[in-house]
Amino acid sequence: MQQQKTSQQRIGFVAGTILVVVAILVGVMVFYVMQRHAEQFLSSSLQSSLQNRVELTQSEIQGGFNRVATIVNRPFMIDQLQRVSERAGDDAALDALNRVVVPTILKTGISAVVMFSKDGRELARAGAFAQQPELAVSLNLPGRPQLLWKNGFLLQSSVDILKAEHIVGRVVAETPLPAMTAMFKKARSLGKTGELALCAPLGVKMQCFPTTLNPQVFTLSKRSPAGVPLPMTHALEGETGFIVARDYRHQDVVAAYSPVDNLGLGMVLKMDSTELYAPVWRQLRYLLPLMVGMLAVALLLLRWLLSPLVARLVRSEQEAHAANVRLRDSENRVRTVLETVDEGIVSISATGKIQLFNPGAERMFGYRGADILGNNISMLMPEPYCSEHDEYLERYLRTGKAHVIGIGREVVAQRSSGETFPIELRVSEFYLDGQRQFIGVMRDITERKATEATITHLAHYDALTDLPNRRLVQDRILQTVVWARRSGAQFAVMFLDLDKFKTINDTLGHDVGDQLLQMVAHRLTECLRAEDTVGRQGGDEFIVLLASLSAAEDAALVAQKILATLSASFVINGQDLRTGASIGIAVYPQDGDDVETLLKNSDTAMYHAKEAGRSNFQFFTQTMNAAATERLLLENSLRQAIGRNELLLHYQPLVNIAEGNIVATEALVRWNHPELGLVSPARFIPIAEDSGLIIPLGEWVLSQACHQLKQWREQGITLQRMVVNLSPRQFRQKHLVENFSRVLSETGVDPHWLGLEITETVIMENPEVSIGVLEALHALGIELSLDDFGTGYSSLGYLKRFPIDKLKIDQSFVRDITTDADDAAMVAAIIVMAHQLNIRVVAEGVETEAQLAFLREHGCDEYQGYYFSRPLSAEALCSGFLSG
Repeated sequence: MQQQKTSQQRIGFVAGTILVVVAILVGVMVFYVMQRHAEQFLSSSLQSSLQNRVELTQSEIQGGFNRVATIVNRPFMIDQLQRVSERAGDDAALDALNRVVVPTILKTGISAVVMFSKDGRELARAGAFAQQPELAVSLNLPGRPQLLWKNGFLLQSSVDILKAEHIVGRVVAETPLPAMTAMFKKARSLGKTGELALCAPLGVKMQCFPTTLNPQVFTLSKRSPAGVPLPMTHALEGETGFIVARDYRHQDVVAAYSPVDNLGLGMVLKMDSTELYAPVWRQLRYLLPLMVGMLAVALLLLRWLLSPLVARLVRSEQEAHAANVRLRDSENRVRTVLETVDEGIVSISATGKIQLFNPGAERMFGYRGADILGNNISMLMPEPYCSEHDEYLERYLRTGKAHVIGIGREVVAQRSSGETFPIELRVSEFYLDGQRQFIGVMRDITERKATEATITHLAHYDALTDLPNRRLVQDRILQTVVWARRSGAQFAVMFLDLDKFKTINDTLGHDVGDQLLQMVAHRLTECLRAEDTVGRQGGDEFIVLLASLSAAEDAALVAQKILATLSASFVINGQDLRTGASIGIAVYPQDGDDVETLLKNSDTAMYHAKEAGRSNFQFFTQTMNAAATERLLLENSLRQAIGRNELLLHYQPLVNIAEGNIVATEALVRWNHPELGLVSPARFIPIAEDSGLIIPLGEWVLSQACHQLKQWREQGITLQRMVVNLSPRQFRQKHLVENFSRVLSETGVDPHWLGLEITETVIMENPEVSIGVLEALHALGIELSLDDFGTGYSSLGYLKRFPIDKLKIDQSFVRDITTDADDAAMVAAIIVMAHQLNIRVVAEGVETEAQLAFLREHGCDEYQGYYFSRPLSAEALCSGFLSG
C-alpha cells in the first residue's frame, strides 16, 4: 500500500513538472513560430515585391531600347541618311530628316534625339538631352546604352543605322523611364525603414541611384568593414535570394536581392529587423499573462483529476508487466524472422489499419514501425489510390470480389518523403482470432524499372544528342499522318544536313564533331514548338517534324529561323566554328501521304538545297524527283564505271609563254557511258564528290596519269610534268601523303614529274592543317599549284606561308582582260604579287591572240586554253604536239 502511494505521488509530481515544462515549451514555440512566420511572410512579400520591380525595370529598359532599335529600321529615314551621307549637299534629304523624321521620333516617347552621318556630322536634332546627369551607368545591351539619373531615370542609346549591312549613319536618343522613376518614389510606402536600391558595379565598389533613405547618388564598397558582402553585392554577382545581414548603414536588416536580368544592375528591397519584429514583441506582451493564468488553472485541475487515474494506472502497469513477460518470448521469435528478410512485410486489419511493419518495410518507406502502426495503409499510397483504397476494401469485404488478393502485381507506393516508387506486391488473406486480416509482401523494384527505362530510352533516343532517333521520329510522323488524315490538317517533314561538318570532324577530331552535334541539337530544339519533333537521322543529318501548319509557307519561316540560328558561330575549346545547313521540305499531303515518301522527298529536296549553294532550304517538287532518280542512276553507274573501263583521260597542255613550248599537261577525266555517251564532268564530278566515289576515282586518275607519263618517258617523249587535280574530299584524307607515295612507287614515277592543282577554297577551310599537308606533299618533290585563284578568299598572310609553286588565274578573270579594265587590273596585280613571292603564274581559259598578248606583256609565265589546244586523248596529243 505504501509503495502504491509513493508511486502515485511520484507520478503526480512528474505529471505536474511535465505540464509546466510543456507550457514553457509551448510559449517558446509560439514565439518562435510567430517570429518565423513574420520572417517567412516578409521574405515572401519582399521577394515577390522585388521580383515585380525587377521585371518592371527590365521591361522599362528593354522597351526604351527596343523603341530606339525600331526607329533605326525605318526605310524612309535610312534612305534619307544614305542620301545625306553620300551627297553632303543634299538639302532635300536633310530637310526631310529635320522636318519629318525627327519630329515623328519624338512622338514615340523619346525625349531627345540627334542624328549623325556615317562620318560623324550632326544632321538633325530635336528635344533636350539631360545635362550633366548625376549618374550614368552602361548596360549590358547591344551598343552599351547608358542608364542616367537626372531628377528621374533616363535611357540614352546610340545605335548605328545599317543598309545592306553597311553603316549609313548613327542615332543617339534619350528616353525617359517614368515607370521606374514612379516605382522608386512609391517605395516610401514600404515602412519607416523600407528601402529600394538600384546599383551598378564599379570595380571593388558600387555606384547607386537615389533611394528612399538616401535621396542622392552615392558610392559604396561592396563589403562591410568586417569584409562581409552587402546584400547588393550578392545581386551584382548574379544571385537571387533573401538574407538577414547588415547594410551600408551598419543596421541589421532583412533584405531581398536580385540581378536585373543581364543588364549589369542589381536591386535590393530591405527593411530594418527592429521594424520587422516590433509586432511580435507587442503580441507577446499580451500572450505571456494569458499563458501563466492557463498554467495555474491546469495545475489545479491536474491535482483534482490525477489521483484516481494514477491509481488505475499503477494497477494497469503491474498487469501489463505480467503480460509483457508472457509475450516477450513470442515477440522475439517473430521479430527475428521479420528482421532477417529483405522484403517489406505489412499486415492490416479488415478496416485497413496497419498492424505489422517489419524493418524491410521501414527501410523501404522511410517510416519507423512504431510511428506508423495503427495508421491506415492508404498513407503508403499516392493519389488517387490513397483516396480510393477504403472504398475498394469495403467493396471487397461486402462482395468478396478482388483483383489483388493472391496475385502478384506491380503498383506505385509512396515514401515518407512523398517520393513515389514502384513495388512488386503480393497480398494474401488470413484469419487471426476469428478476425479477417491481410498481409502484403513487397519488393522495391526501382532499380529494375530504371534499368528498363534506360533500355527503352536507348532504343528510342540518340546516345550522343539525346534527340529522338530515326525509329522514334518515324513513329511520330506515322502518328501525325493518322491525325492529319482524320482532321484534314497539313504538316511538314524537314530533312537537314549540316554543311562543312565532315571538314570540321576530319580536321579537328571526333570529340569536337560530337560537341558540335550536341550544340546543333540544342539550337534546333530551341527553334521549335513543344508539339514539334527534331531527331537525329545519323551522322550530321537531322529530321524535323512540324506537327501542324496553317499554310505550307509556315515551314519556310521555321527553316529560315533554323538557318539563322545555325549560322551563328559555335565556340568549342576556344575556337569559333561556323557551319550551316541544307534543308529539304516535304509537306503532307501534297508531297507524300506516308512516312517513307515524306522522308524520301524531303531528302531529295535537301540534296537540291546543297546543289543550290548550301545554307538554304528547298521545297520538294516533282522535277526534283526526276532529277534525284537521274542522279541515283548516275551514281550507281559511276560505281561500276572504273571496273568496266568506261573512264578515260584527256590531256590539255600548259605552254610556256616566253618560249612557246609545252611544259606540262593536265590530266582531265572523261566518262564514256555505254548508253548516255560522253557524260560531262560537270554532271558526274559533283556526284562523285558528294557520294565519296571521288576517292577511288581520284586514285584511278592519279595512277593512270602516272602510267601514261611513264610510258611517254620510255618512248623518249620528255614531257616535263603531269598535272593532276586534287578534289576537296581527297585533300581531307588522313593518309593522303601516304597514298600518293604508294602510287608513285608502284608506277615508278619521280615525284618531281608530278604536279597537283588544289583550289584555294579547300585549303582555306583550315589553313593551319592545310599548311602541314602541303608541306608534306612538297617535301616529296611534287609541284603544287593553287587553282581558280581569285575566286576564293585567300589571305595574303597565309599565301606567304603556303609552299605553293604556281598560281593559276581563274578563266573568269582571263576571259575579259582585253575588254574589262577591272579584270585587266586584277590579272596584272596577281602576276606582280605572285612574282614578288617567287611564285610562277599560269592563266587558264586563254582563247584569243589578244588575251595571250596581254599576258605576255605583263610577264605571265604559262597559259592553258583552247587557243593552243582543247583537251585531247593521249594518242592525239602525242601525234599533234609531243611526237617531235
